[in-house]
Amino acid sequence: MTVSIRAAPLEALCGDIFAAAGAPPDIAAAVAQSLVTTNLMGHDSHGVLRVKQYIMMMRAGMIQPAARPAVIKRFGATALVTNGYGFGQVGARYAAELARQLGQEHGIGAVALGQTAHIGRLGEYSQIIAAAGLIGIVFTGGTMFNNWVAPYGGRERIFGTNPMSFAVPCADGGALLLDFATAGMAHGKIVLARAKGAPLPRGMLLDKHGKPTTDAGILDDGAVLLPMGQHKGSGLALMMEIIPTLLAGQVPISAPEFKYGNPTLMLALLPDAFADASDFGRHVDALKTRVKSVKPASGFDEVLLPGEPEARAYAQRQTQGIPLPAAVWADICGLASELGIALPPPPG
Repeated sequence: MTVSIRAAPLEALCGDIFAAAGAPPDIAAAVAQSLVTTNLMGHDSHGVLRVKQYIMMMRAGMIQPAARPAVIKRFGATALVTNGYGFGQVGARYAAELARQLGQEHGIGAVALGQTAHIGRLGEYSQIIAAAGLIGIVFTGGTMFNNWVAPYGGRERIFGTNPMSFAVPCADGGALLLDFATAGMAHGKIVLARAKGAPLPRGMLLDKHGKPTTDAGILDDGAVLLPMGQHKGSGLALMMEIIPTLLAGQVPISAPEFKYGNPTLMLALLPDAFADASDFGRHVDALKTRVKSVKPASGFDEVLLPGEPEARAYAQRQTQGIPLPAAVWADICGLASELGIALPPPPG
């Protein structure tokens, strides 16, 4: 069962919840906007499903709600930023904007972000870079609470879901956006399936005995996520643990000094520093057209480019509202009631 609610009242409600729980108003609003925009784009696993989780982290001292990002080291076109274990969306947006600035100044910019809570959907940050005409690349490692993913051939958790994102500017001012976890399925998508009572695709999860399962309900009972693409996803997950984590000044996830979070590396590349920017965008658009012209295989209606499902979801949900599992809406309503916040009119 789902309920549908419009983006604006949902964003206001979530912002009010964060503010009432102790976040400064501007930070509360920024996090709420990020989560609701993620829902609009169809990535419900990283949307307002996280509100209850974040409130629990605030209460446990795992999110410092008033913390703000700051540069602690600069070297040429690089920077190291600490987020003070504040909201990840705030630190990651700051890091993306700084990477964009460095890229514009030097042709390339690289920013490592450490001591940050969960940063949400990576595509939000690569898109910030691409919107200025630069190529945006984002890598992140770690996880909010503990490890979830086994290495290829293993049955024990050792990696986070360790996503990556790429955004390439196009000639029309838009961007070609790719964003995915190195796990077969992001942890949040399994949480969402559990909230819906839906089975998982095969090959995503092992139970605590190391046996394949499609039951999302056992997620917190020793379940283990599997990497995407077998050894390839496992190798990418390993690199995501090493590169952003260590460059952000944090020790590997297996060491006791690593607390939690998403150490992240943001890269911004200015096409003009390498080739003519107009040619770059024109060639990107030509390649997009070529890919779209490929005849669909049996069982498919069309060939989709990265970002097309999100754009279609956004257009639909802006007019029809955001569908939320009843359990997620109940959690949000429960928090609002607890914190003395009035609910919007009942969703249709």
